[in-house]
Amino acid sequence: MELTPTLWRTCRVLSGATRLELLRRIIEMPDQCVAELTEALGLSETRASQELRRLQSRGLVQVAREGRWVRYRPVTDPKVPSAKPLLAAAKEALAKRPAEETARVAKAFGHERRLKMVRLLQDGARRGEELRFLAGLSKPALYRHLHVLKEGDLVQRTGGGWALAPNPHPLAKALKSLLAG
Repeated sequence: MELTPTLWRTCRVLSGATRLELLRRIIEMPDQCVAELTEALGLSETRASQELRRLQSRGLVQVAREGRWVRYRPVTDPKVPSAKPLLAAAKEALAKRPAEETARVAKAFGHERRLKMVRLLQDGARRGEELRFLAGLSKPALYRHLHVLKEGDLVQRTGGGWALAPNPHPLAKALKSLLAG
């Protein structure tokens, strides 16, 4: 059975600073246990375990049990098709870019309505009213979502409408590709 966690929920997980830092540590030094991760990041074991479960539930890390130890690896769950390109993009982003930038991009994709808006804009620029109608949003909701997309450098104003911005961030590119496919 193929697991398909929703893309926007995975983006919400990736938008958390603590989860991004845990993921960075797992990528840089695989096979760490919770105690090692908590010591390095100054977290409680309970908090770290919760955040690690969130990463695991999205298919981004693999758990390996060794006796009484649970170790985490940056290995995707093959039952989650979106996990492989997202982990690759996260690896590249966390190695080269500030975590805050990655969190902003992930937050921009962290709502199903914003994903719908990005899909609509992949077909070309649209006027605000057209985008509002096609996305099924109220005017305040449209501008609230556009604000978050703009903070993530995903949209820009054009003439009297909105278009996708050319964002070179690895996570933005991977997510746009997943939405197009």
